[in-house]
Amino acid sequence: MSGIRQFSLLFFCASFNSVVNAQQLVVEHIANAGVKISSGDRTVLIDALFGPHQRFNSLNEKAFSELIEQGAQVVMTSHYHSDHFAGKRARQYLRANEETMFIAPPQVLDYLSDLGNLPFLKGPQLTDFQSTKFSHKGVDITVLNFPHMSPEQTADVQNYAYIVKINGWKILHIGDGGINPTIIDGLNLADRNIDLALLHDLCPEQEDCVERIKQIGAKQVAFYHMTDDRTEPVGSWITENYPAARMLVTGQQPVLMSKE
Repeated sequence: MSGIRQFSLLFFCASFNSVVNAQQLVVEHIANAGVKISSGDRTVLIDALFGPHQRFNSLNEKAFSELIEQGAQVVMTSHYHSDHFAGKRARQYLRANEETMFIAPPQVLDYLSDLGNLPFLKGPQLTDFQSTKFSHKGVDITVLNFPHMSPEQTADVQNYAYIVKINGWKILHIGDGGINPTIIDGLNLADRNIDLALLHDLCPEQEDCVERIKQIGAKQVAFYHMTDDRTEPVGSWITENYPAARMLVTGQQPVLMSKE
């Protein structure tokens, strides 16, 4: 991982932790699809417990140790693929933060069976357009069954999306979910009053990406899950098609939102 990536994690953790308040939302890029979402004194992580990885940026051991020390109220994993989850790092994190709630598909928890004595491991079994909710230490989580975008993996890979409600903000993270009208309608995303939708970088490759963003109805959108060489083409697509969107990728600043 580049020195720039390591520096950005340290710099933004130091800088933004001091200014986050109850009226501000901060979403920082950890690596690949991994994000840190903070508002007030509440923090959650999604898809951040993975690596090292050969293709996608991931935190080195020092940076991951710092992430462990910072802690979070809730940690989520969308699915078990190695660019979203690593059993070794999940064990490290959860053993050091036993009061953190960890939510993931049952397929992920199968890799963590040795942690069964921890009190806040949640692996709901969801199918079709089912959802369920959890609350922990001032953070509300809606878990959604959101089928994987790859047709050949839809039946075999459990991919969950999450709607995080933190300090009045609602943030959607879809993991590697398929962005299509049937799923969006089936999960009633347009009725969920989402402030920020976090979507993977393959949306801009879809002809109907803008339509799907509008169908979700979020106030803001940011893209994740891209290698560094994807930054320029995704940035160009944003400029031409959806200028308000942001990118969560190496070298980009966090997404900030404030209440009026």
